[in-house]
Amino acid sequence: MANGTIPGEFAFVATCCRWPLTADVVADLRRRAQAPCDWGAVLRTAERHRVVGIVHRALHVAAVACPPAVAEILGKASAGIARDNLARTAETLRLQHRLDSAGIPALMLKGIALAQRVYGDTTFKYGRDIDVLVPRAQVLATLQMLEDDGYSFVDFAPTLTAAQRRAYIARGYEIQLRHAGRRMLVELHWQLSENPCLTAGVDPFANARWQPLAGGSVRTLGDDDLFAYLCVHGANHFWFRLKWLADLGALLSAIPPAEWPRLYRHAQAHGAGLCAAQALLLCSRVFGQPLPAGLEDALLRDSGVRRLVDLGMANLLGADPTAAPVRAASRQAAELRWRFLLGRGLRFWLAQCAIAMTAPADVVRWPLPRAFGFVYPVIRLPSWLLRRRRAGRP
Repeated sequence: MANGTIPGEFAFVATCCRWPLTADVVADLRRRAQAPCDWGAVLRTAERHRVVGIVHRALHVAAVACPPAVAEILGKASAGIARDNLARTAETLRLQHRLDSAGIPALMLKGIALAQRVYGDTTFKYGRDIDVLVPRAQVLATLQMLEDDGYSFVDFAPTLTAAQRRAYIARGYEIQLRHAGRRMLVELHWQLSENPCLTAGVDPFANARWQPLAGGSVRTLGDDDLFAYLCVHGANHFWFRLKWLADLGALLSAIPPAEWPRLYRHAQAHGAGLCAAQALLLCSRVFGQPLPAGLEDALLRDSGVRRLVDLGMANLLGADPTAAPVRAASRQAAELRWRFLLGRGLRFWLAQCAIAMTAPADVVRWPLPRAFGFVYPVIRLPSWLLRRRRAGRP
């Protein structure tokens, strides 16, 4: 399904997200704007996929006029994104300096560093948090530093015991903290992916690069690891937001197409081959980015890849591209099944089973040594029923 056959206003928004905004992209955008257009649906699609800033910039560059009411909403939302990103840039630089001063190796994933890397601008890419990666051995020290700075846990009580923290770090891969005064959200990671088999053997610190920002620089992933990480991240979230694909498409546009097969082989060598194949084909279909000769045919020979591409397109478009995904029990059950499609092999399958059968709430409530991790799958169902009963759910 090429961009031209994607129905309705989603295709218009996807065209706005093609990067860079070359003369051909601008001409395509102007042509689409001349056709009958439901601007309300365009706005809702941009909001649902969190690409309002990107759409606003594309319309400005292409000199495409939209109804005043829509233009006002886009303008105000984009100004808010730029303002928030200015504050997030300052906090990202501060955190990098704090961690470096403490002797804690740290990378800034996605966020402001990614915006500067792929767009050359930090003002229009929507961001919600600051993703920080540190080695597992440094998580406790990093948590203490963040708490000293006024951050507190989002999903857990602020008084987690040392045993609870160690148990969660052993079983999990990220944790959220919020600073109420600065209105900042930090996601602290100690693995690149929930299932370690999808980034097996990646040493992100060995291949890191420094990304200049206004006011300083931050350490982030090298391009090969960044490509693999973005593919795994999008796949793990089922590509239900266009912004993730837009970021990946922008990264690919900065790398010669002749290098894309090498990027794919790098991801494949570290367990992310299916995720990378899905992402490349989605970029080709949604943004019309042609893949190098032979690569598309090679990827499509795999029936598992074709299934993932169909799943990704279904999640991007949905029954209504303007409506937010419904977090119903049936959807959650489907997502649980879908994650088993992202890798292959016994180790991947066993790791995914362990993830599916271990609830973070149980790890925190009953911190057990790693050797007793087999207990968590046994208690998950009764624990889930107990939580629902306490919440007053039928």
